[in-house]
Amino acid sequence: MNFKKTTKIILGFIILAVIVIYGIFVIEKQKTPGNLLKILPEKVDLQIKDARYTDVSESGMKWEITADTARYIKKENVAVFDKIAAKLITREGKTFLLTGDQGYLNTDTKDMKVSGNVKIVSHNGDSFRTDCLDYSNKEQKFQTEASVKMENRLLTITGKGMVLSLTDEKLALISDVKAEIRYNEQTVF
Repeated sequence: MNFKKTTKIILGFIILAVIVIYGIFVIEKQKTPGNLLKILPEKVDLQIKDARYTDVSESGMKWEITADTARYIKKENVAVFDKIAAKLITREGKTFLLTGDQGYLNTDTKDMKVSGNVKIVSHNGDSFRTDCLDYSNKEQKFQTEASVKMENRLLTITGKGMVLSLTDEKLALISDVKAEIRYNEQTVF
């Protein structure tokens, strides 16, 4: 009888040790940051970190988009990009680099909206800054109703509202337009 009692005590300690070791393993596993399950918002179908997206439209325009994170909402046909950097290459080979805090791309129409610290740098070095910007793929133009600042090595232009057409390479500032022209590093006007 003494043997059975000793066996039960040893078996009890072994079971207790396995439970303690398993508990420690589970607790440590939960502390490891890379192994935590992240729950996606209800509407999001897919979320990607360090995203890259490339698209060539029927018009020959090519988009190369990178972002810290991208979320795809299939029901709305929208891709949402955080900390977006989008390179647009025209069929003639001219490039426009567009950056901003957040971007929304309609995956059907290829129209885009970018907001927060928006900047465009064109192939010839012109830079544009604004708070929000829309791109129409059908019309191939950027536009905004917000304040805009355009700069290059010769001038600085500010205004409210802008339309930049890629097809005819024309820029229009809508209102409150002011310009500074630099000649030999001096402001002339």
